[in-house]
Amino acid sequence: MDDSAFVFETENIKGNEADYSRPALITGHISHREVYPNTTEISIEIPFYDRVSQKQTSTIYDDAFAFSFVPYAPRTISMPPYIDHLVLCPGDSIHVVLDFADLAKVVYPGKGAENNEKLNDFFVRYYLKDWPGFSEWELDSEGEPSLRKYEHADAFMKAIKQKREFHLARLDEFIEEERPSKALIALCSKEIEADYYSALIQGLLGYKNVQKEDVSAFFRIKDAEPLFSEDCMSGNLFELSSNISTWLFSSLDRKEVLRLANDYPARIHFLEKATKNDMLRQMLLTHFYNQLLEANEVERFEEYFASFNENVTYPLLKLSTRDRYVLKKAWQENPRTLSNAILNADKPRDGQALTIKENEGLKLLRSVIAQEDGKVLYVTIGATWCPAVRQEQPFQQSLAADEKGKPLRVVNFWLDDGADDLESIALGIENYHLTDAQRAGLDPILHLGRGIPFYIMIDKNGVIVDFGEHLRPSIPETKEKIEAYLGE
Repeated sequence: MDDSAFVFETENIKGNEADYSRPALITGHISHREVYPNTTEISIEIPFYDRVSQKQTSTIYDDAFAFSFVPYAPRTISMPPYIDHLVLCPGDSIHVVLDFADLAKVVYPGKGAENNEKLNDFFVRYYLKDWPGFSEWELDSEGEPSLRKYEHADAFMKAIKQKREFHLARLDEFIEEERPSKALIALCSKEIEADYYSALIQGLLGYKNVQKEDVSAFFRIKDAEPLFSEDCMSGNLFELSSNISTWLFSSLDRKEVLRLANDYPARIHFLEKATKNDMLRQMLLTHFYNQLLEANEVERFEEYFASFNENVTYPLLKLSTRDRYVLKKAWQENPRTLSNAILNADKPRDGQALTIKENEGLKLLRSVIAQEDGKVLYVTIGATWCPAVRQEQPFQQSLAADEKGKPLRVVNFWLDDGADDLESIALGIENYHLTDAQRAGLDPILHLGRGIPFYIMIDKNGVIVDFGEHLRPSIPETKEKIEAYLGE
């Protein structure tokens, strides 16, 4: 990199580089592959503050696959849909044996095998992750779904504390019966506690939004701070720190929230002062900067980078963000490469003689792009049952009306079949109802399961130039981006 390049400073990273930089190796073998002969790839998901790039994929070759990545600390990942929880430490070498004739049968020979066998036993037999929410669906006396809400925040607190005590008692049983390692006990304890605090925050904020009452006395950030340490990294700590960030801003009045939304240095300072726990402070800052990267705001990330570079020293956070930045920077400079990878994910790569089943979701997206050359395409993926989708519909209609006569196509991909009566089906807006196969095809590519509405912006050359939740039509920057691509 030349002197003008944007460089991450890594001299201030904590820890012994020889330890935290040791890669973990995952190898695997598949038996009875003839049961699913069209499955040509296996993926792992690595929890972090992003949406799409947290996945690694390995081609299955001679019924075998392999992954290598740097965990930086004991941490949890997953291999969907086969394994929900894998624990990896720096330097681990784990072999996974999958049986396509019995997907529930997973064997873990190799270093780290005992931890993984016991971790999965913990989730299957001891901890089922069931937590009460402020409002949730349950079956009534006649077996019909009914929405139950707690009358008061006190009642919700009583219910969720009882559930926490139950899960901790089950953890004690797990320790007594299975005799896990100290590292695994710490990891399982963090799983329960992090889920508890996330469910607590989400439930309290749901109560606040409905009842308009102050709930600040029911959760204190310092209660959750002990979870944030460098001994191990449970994947749900990323979700918890994100929820804590939401909680912090929910405690402010609307005027202050709007000020911080537009004053990034003030927002960074607010997060820096929010906690005395060094790890949580670093995670709050990392979450903020990864929000910029998720929204593809690379220049803004660079503009306000100094605080991150100086204050984030934990290698898992700093180096993972660096890798995320490098990917986004490269995509910004040459979006066609990533666009081709997304749009042709179901096609064999160069030199591969694989028979891959065509992805129905990508097939639809490619066909919609191909219908008209020389137009910008703005795609919304949503469903009629989603309040956020319905909230954005008037803005989508205004956008289509404002840009009428310009080379712009506004398109809806509906995930349900109940959209025919909506006002959004209007002149200038194309509508497609996705089949189950089409949705299943797009889900793993774009991670739709994590939230809708989801947006894709495609330029006049058929290249995906932006995508994510941040491209809402109600945000002025979205219209500015569209007009910039219309002018090219």
